[in-house]
Amino acid sequence: MEQNISINEVVQAGQEKQLYRVLWVSSDQEYGYWISLEKQTRVPEKFICQEVIENISAGEAFAVEDPIRVYEGNVAESAKERRDEWWRILKPILECEPDIYERRRRGELLSEAAKKSNKDKANLYRYLVKYWKKGKTPNAFLPDFRNCGRGAKTQNQKKLGRPVKHEGGFGKILTDEDIDHFGTAIRKYYLNRKAVTLKSTYEKMLGDFYSVPAYDKSGGEYLRLLPADQIPSITQFRYWYKKNRDEKTEIQKRSGEAKFELTGRAITGRSDYQLMGPGAKYQINATVGDIYLVSQFDRSDIIGRPVMYFVVDSYSRMVTGMYVGLEGPSWAGAMMAIENAASDKVAYCASYGVEITEDEWPCRHIPTAILGDRGEMESRLADNLVQMLGVRIENAPPYRADLKGIIEQHFRTINTNALPFLPGKVLPDMSERGGHDYRLDAKLDIRQFTEIIIRCVLYYNNSHSMEYFEKNEQMMQMGVDAVPLELWNFGIRYCSGCLKTVPKDTLRLALMPMEKASVTERGIRFKGMYYSCEETLKGLWFEKARAKGIYRVKIYYDPRDMGAILVENPMGTEVIRCELVEWETKYAGKQLDEVWYEQEKEKLRNKELKAKELEAKINLGKQIESIVDSVGQKSGADNVTSKAERIRNIRANRKNEKEEIRKKEAFTGRKAGQDEKAVQPAKEPEISPIMRLIQQHVEEEIKDDALYNQSRIPGTGDPGVSGESPD
Repeated sequence: MEQNISINEVVQAGQEKQLYRVLWVSSDQEYGYWISLEKQTRVPEKFICQEVIENISAGEAFAVEDPIRVYEGNVAESAKERRDEWWRILKPILECEPDIYERRRRGELLSEAAKKSNKDKANLYRYLVKYWKKGKTPNAFLPDFRNCGRGAKTQNQKKLGRPVKHEGGFGKILTDEDIDHFGTAIRKYYLNRKAVTLKSTYEKMLGDFYSVPAYDKSGGEYLRLLPADQIPSITQFRYWYKKNRDEKTEIQKRSGEAKFELTGRAITGRSDYQLMGPGAKYQINATVGDIYLVSQFDRSDIIGRPVMYFVVDSYSRMVTGMYVGLEGPSWAGAMMAIENAASDKVAYCASYGVEITEDEWPCRHIPTAILGDRGEMESRLADNLVQMLGVRIENAPPYRADLKGIIEQHFRTINTNALPFLPGKVLPDMSERGGHDYRLDAKLDIRQFTEIIIRCVLYYNNSHSMEYFEKNEQMMQMGVDAVPLELWNFGIRYCSGCLKTVPKDTLRLALMPMEKASVTERGIRFKGMYYSCEETLKGLWFEKARAKGIYRVKIYYDPRDMGAILVENPMGTEVIRCELVEWETKYAGKQLDEVWYEQEKEKLRNKELKAKELEAKINLGKQIESIVDSVGQKSGADNVTSKAERIRNIRANRKNEKEEIRKKEAFTGRKAGQDEKAVQPAKEPEISPIMRLIQQHVEEEIKDDALYNQSRIPGTGDPGVSGESPD
């Protein structure tokens, strides 16, 4: 769609980002005239439309809201007559466009109008510029009402108001200068977050504007007030501020913008406005219960205050879900409350010993939208609700609990009706001297307190009459009471249905945090832990990871129990439950925070061991250097034998060394520390005469065989030997 420039549009353009009002544009959108709203110039300027459009598209110029508002209140008849007079005089020349925007032609037109009206030409031009800058409407000729109520009724002869009671009291005839001093003091001292009183502001003003410096006898400087008849009284100051007070600005400046939006702004809307029916929008919020509980395992242990989550339907004010526990405020608590909102309430109440029928709490659905408070619902964990269930997530601005007024009102009802009568209720006087410690009165455990809250919710849904509820015409005609259950049933029957149901497993999957895990050859690695299951082993997931490399899969987990995770099969659509591998069972049943703590503790221990290892390694190097230095630069053998001789005898030296080492290392050898000379060789046993004869005979035969073999070797001197082997 082609963008055009409109007449009377305010554009912020130029290097100085000045505001310009468009006065006239040619029919072909080629050029036009505008006038600056901030510069003192009174001359319209010509501009090229295409250049302005390109600057707007590039973000260098902007079309902004008109900053000038023409007064539209009650106008005096005299002011109307003056407006009509100037309109009658200037209308003929104002219609001469675009000639009126050209300097030479504008002068001619103003001269003609001045002659006809008998007005000064300069005065005519002043009203012409006023007409251009104020939006080209006849009301632009009305007087400026900026000074209305700021001294318009002052007199120069007599002070207004009641007379001064005592002679010498403050009070004077207020002038425009006094009014300016009042405004300056209010802006400087009163309209800020310091919470200065109006009286202190008045005193500061006297020091700034109604005193002069003086000197005492010792030369010290001090401030001396002007005479009493030259100083406005505090009554005059208060009266002026009361007449000109802007409640909105006062709250914004003195209490802050957030405080004004919460408690000071006008309330013109409703939380259930334009909602189609039940389930169109749920509100969720958490609060810490004002009561101390005891452990259900050891009732002598005080476990602190519980966290209560409630989910409320904006249309009917019906409490659709709740959670009482020790989680949060956190996503774990919000997850439990949303899961409860979509669960069967009959079974839920029965688990706490409360018997109800389906008609007493018929809420087991998920909504179209959920309104939170920039806490859990703003986190990345809530994205699954949008992606898997199509639930729209909305968040109120910061410090705007009033936008969730329905659920905030429910918290007020719970704290008023139930908690004041319970043992362990938080009391405001414990910190006082001698005050009773209410924590010692705790008697209820988490299950008993949950049962009480369930009964409070049932009372609220079925019996609580909301006098503040604005019923529509159809509700009034059908006699529907302003009770949450009746409003819920009415909306289900007669309004558009916005409720949806999903399987419990699908809902839990959408509520569980989603992350990416790595498939490795050792298992599915997530948060430093490894998981596996039968499906992954049959599918050869880990073999593929070892052969082709690590790949990523989408997993869902419950941070309250890291013993198992749910894994999306990358080859299909099913979700597989995987548990910790056998050598990781030390983390079974532990929360994610506990696992993280153990892992960080182990990392810290490893760092300490690394430091000790490095220290030992450094000492080892020093010891090795010491041993090498003790050997000397050269061995004594270097001076005895040559290098070639040392190298040639390596094998023989090794053999001798090995023999010596064997003697020392032999288990039957000499004992450690025993002198080698002290070791005497064992005596040879005595040989009998017969054995001696046999030994001599054998030695002679061996000697004869050796001589015979030597005689048969070629070249030994035997003439009959040819050197060939015998047949």
